[in-house]
Amino acid sequence: MIFTLNASLRNTPKSSDLTKLRAEGCIPAVIYGPGIESIPVTLKKSEFMACYKKSFNEVSFYEIELDGKKYHTLLKEKQPHPVTREFLHLDFMIIPVESLIEIEVPVKFVGDPAGLKEGGMVDIIHRMVKISCKANAIPEDIELNVSNLKVGESMHVRDLPAGDWHIKENMDNTLIVVHPKKKEEAAAAEKPEAAPEA
Repeated sequence: MIFTLNASLRNTPKSSDLTKLRAEGCIPAVIYGPGIESIPVTLKKSEFMACYKKSFNEVSFYEIELDGKKYHTLLKEKQPHPVTREFLHLDFMIIPVESLIEIEVPVKFVGDPAGLKEGGMVDIIHRMVKISCKANAIPEDIELNVSNLKVGESMHVRDLPAGDWHIKENMDNTLIVVHPKKKEEAAAAEKPEAAPEA
């Protein structure tokens, strides 16, 4: 997913300048990358948050427009306020579209495990995996079909489909498992109700 943001150059030599900027509904940020000096910029808080809220659980890029030039970036660092959790500062790293990068992408579990019908319980161990690929070929997610997963079975990183990426995880890492019912729950379910006293 790609979002477009408008930015303006920032000149805030004093900390009080940053406080004033935030009070005006803006977020200080920097753009940095190979071959360029760090660029201090200002973003409209409302514009950024509208995009950020849509980016949960997805790999997202930000096309930042500054003085007629576009920067293809990835949000690399966020500095939240310790109490309000509002963002105090953002770091955007320029990503050349043909460059190789390492990034975490979501695993999308497709289908309902067969073990659910057997009374099993699904336990998702990992929802993200790290991959290496070209910046212009990053998948939004990697699908894993779990429909045939029975009670007592699990699926691992090695079960993920191949694609235009290289997985940078231990292939034996478990992604999802279907547990049998807990013994206590099963015993309680099977225990007959006590006969009422006369």
